[in-house]
Amino acid sequence: MKKLKEYLSRDISMAILFTFFLAICVIMVCCFGTSMFNGQTLSSMAFQLSEVAVLAFGMALCMLQGGIDLSIVATANLSSLLAAMVLTGRFFDIEKAGTVATIVIAVLVAIIVGYLCGFINGFIISKFSVSPIVTTLSTMTLFSGLAMGITGGNSIGNYPSLFLKFGTSSIGGVPIVFITAVIIFVVLILALDRTKLGYEIHYIGENHTASRFAGIDNERVIMKIYTISGLMAGIASLMIMARSNSARCGYGDSYQLQVIMIAVLGGISPSGGKGRLYGVFIATFCMQLMQTAFTLWQFSPYSKKLIWGMMLLVIMLINMIQERISRNAKIKEMNAKRLNHAE
Repeated sequence: MKKLKEYLSRDISMAILFTFFLAICVIMVCCFGTSMFNGQTLSSMAFQLSEVAVLAFGMALCMLQGGIDLSIVATANLSSLLAAMVLTGRFFDIEKAGTVATIVIAVLVAIIVGYLCGFINGFIISKFSVSPIVTTLSTMTLFSGLAMGITGGNSIGNYPSLFLKFGTSSIGGVPIVFITAVIIFVVLILALDRTKLGYEIHYIGENHTASRFAGIDNERVIMKIYTISGLMAGIASLMIMARSNSARCGYGDSYQLQVIMIAVLGGISPSGGKGRLYGVFIATFCMQLMQTAFTLWQFSPYSKKLIWGMMLLVIMLINMIQERISRNAKIKEMNAKRLNHAE
């Protein structure tokens, strides 16, 4: 507990996040009692937050580097639709291929499509120095247009029962999709904390120019980041398909705003170079608690979007004020040291 207090005192963003999380828990208990935190409700929340968490991890990586991926949901939709076409026999006869073989091919299709979409983003941003916002906004429109053109706006469903077990089954009461999200979280944490790539991501986010002088290949790192983001979208698309038993263009449009807000609430600086995935995972729980409360209160989708937008503005203002206070404190400290040396 003492170490936690020391850590929170050093990291104001995490202190704000923990305060926000505890406040939400208290409000939920006061409003709904123990019905909000029973086994059934928590299991249902775990099913739903898994896909959002994986998308948020991809978004957080891009923001750590100082960029953003506005196409991440469109990538997930395109991946899910092409995988759904494999699962439903649109490309070949399922009976001849076999159920297991079809599922394996569909999974590979979703992951490969996500990889390629992420690679396209990374290639354009790194090789042509196009702004990440402009690039991913353009590819978001492109991927959505492809998905609409392929399906005509129709949904694709009725997948094999074996595939659906991934999105509906549990191990020891814990959803398989949630276990998958935790595994991805652990792998990314280790990659950011223990590998050269993690160091390079933070360094580029802090200062693009300084990272070049430090011998870091910015283009290579940026391409890797957006490719990983695309992979996260591909994996999330499989979770969405298996949980909802359908795929359609435009599914999860509200996720776009949510994953950005989760990343910012989790302490990821929009300007890059600052933040940890621990905070993103905790922020995902916060958002899911609020989403569940909004459903119980029967808020309309428009009301939810209004609340998400207002929250994002407030969170960004808090982060901006916090960064300004930290910067001023550092300047004062440096000036004090200079005065001491002068004396």
